[in-house]
Amino acid sequence: MSAEQIQIRRKELPKKGWSKIHFAAIFGVIAFLGAVVTVSFFKFSDNFGLFEPPLEISSEGNFQIIKVPANGNLQEAINKAKSGDIIELQAGAVYKEIVLPNKSLTDFITIRSSAFAKLAENKRVSPKDSALMAKIITRGGGKPAVSTENGAHHYRFIGIEFAPNNADYIYNLVYFGTESAKSADVPRDLEIDRCYFRPNKTGVVRRGLALNSANTVVKNSYFEGFAFSGEETQGICGWTGTKNVKVLNNYIEGGAENTMFGGSDPANAELIPQDIEVRGNYFNKPEIWKGKVSLKCLFELKNAKRVQVSGNIFENNWLGPAFRITVRNDGGKAPFSVIEDVLIENNIINGAGDGINILGQDDVYPSRVMKNLTISNNLLLNIGDKRYEGSGYFIQASKGDNIKISNNTSFNSGSPIIFHDGLPTNFLFRDNIAGHGNYGIHGFENIKSPAAQRTFANNVFVNNRSIPNSETSFSPNNFWVSDYNSIGFVNLAGNDLRISPNSRFKGKAANGANVGADAEKLPKETVRSGN
Repeated sequence: MSAEQIQIRRKELPKKGWSKIHFAAIFGVIAFLGAVVTVSFFKFSDNFGLFEPPLEISSEGNFQIIKVPANGNLQEAINKAKSGDIIELQAGAVYKEIVLPNKSLTDFITIRSSAFAKLAENKRVSPKDSALMAKIITRGGGKPAVSTENGAHHYRFIGIEFAPNNADYIYNLVYFGTESAKSADVPRDLEIDRCYFRPNKTGVVRRGLALNSANTVVKNSYFEGFAFSGEETQGICGWTGTKNVKVLNNYIEGGAENTMFGGSDPANAELIPQDIEVRGNYFNKPEIWKGKVSLKCLFELKNAKRVQVSGNIFENNWLGPAFRITVRNDGGKAPFSVIEDVLIENNIINGAGDGINILGQDDVYPSRVMKNLTISNNLLLNIGDKRYEGSGYFIQASKGDNIKISNNTSFNSGSPIIFHDGLPTNFLFRDNIAGHGNYGIHGFENIKSPAAQRTFANNVFVNNRSIPNSETSFSPNNFWVSDYNSIGFVNLAGNDLRISPNSRFKGKAANGANVGADAEKLPKETVRSGN
């Protein structure tokens, strides 16, 4: 090759070194990797406690106030807190799941919103109060927002919103309970006051509160939206270890059951739910749920002792009975299951397919026999109305012992009582006002017998189906009227259901009271609003 050819060849070869394209490509790779690292760092930093602002701790007398700023470590604050301490969360801020530890406490640790004072004491909260609340959320994976260690005790929540932050399936939004079969491991001395429970708009939460704890109060709170297709959901449910609990002045929604005690079998009889007070609450199922979610009843007992349900309003059970008082050995492993010493009084039940279904002994698995059930001074409205699915009965009963149904007023379209699969023993139905329906008392072998007259006495049966007198079915020591206007209410059209002074049923009940419910003892309209 000549010198000239070599010179030309050299000109054709690329120059060695870094071009602008090389620098641009390398810079792009570095920028991309930096972005990945930065996003990953911020995304997962909270898992490692990075960037968490410090707790602010001050002393007031014998206790501390531990302030947890937004994005602060609430679990750390709980772990540090001692008897009587207050943990204050920033209103509007969001905090991660927590576990309540079993610590040596003699007084409550209170976990509250910084704006809790704007939530009036003894007044029920609602979703409009959400901005005044701190949020404790579950990030999914089936975890509750709040759960308890074995034996955890002395924790109180005020002004907290509990919710999921994604669409993952959650079994219990708040879980007070233990998997242990030992009664000593049951969490106790817990309180929820002025709190808000809700599911994620696109997720499924099976229940708001698993109330498997002792010495527990749930009051002035709001349970919303716990209803889904194909899921048996509850606002509140307790089935094992539930003991000495009070459910007071709450708004409670639930698809299958708004509130239920019993269900999954406890490990032993000592863990049967017991000593329960349900008072001054408003139970409701929104009409938008019809045909879209799994519906069952407003209140249910399956396995419980010493229960008082008083002064509540129950509305809109779109399918079937408003109440189910039915003994159930739910999984077949608890033959000791029973319902004992239950008082249902001074409630309003407005709108249901049927009234109250009583099953005194499990008809699938072995169980004990129900005993000592009293249903007294309740008002039932629109039972069997065309808006609701059901046959419209007031009472359906099977088996059981010592059941007394007295001084109730029921506007039911179907039978006043239906018996099936075994009459209860020591059953008394007296001083009630109820619709006769087409068939009257159904399932009693000889309705004209002395036994029937002892069982059914001094009731007013209303000819609400305009049947001929020859087709009535009740014993002769009761009253028969042509319609509800004939009772002598003060103002039936105006919903004043007091017995007027000139009513023929004034003072005619067994104890000298009026026949039917005493309207003065029924809950006021304020129970709906929680004021």
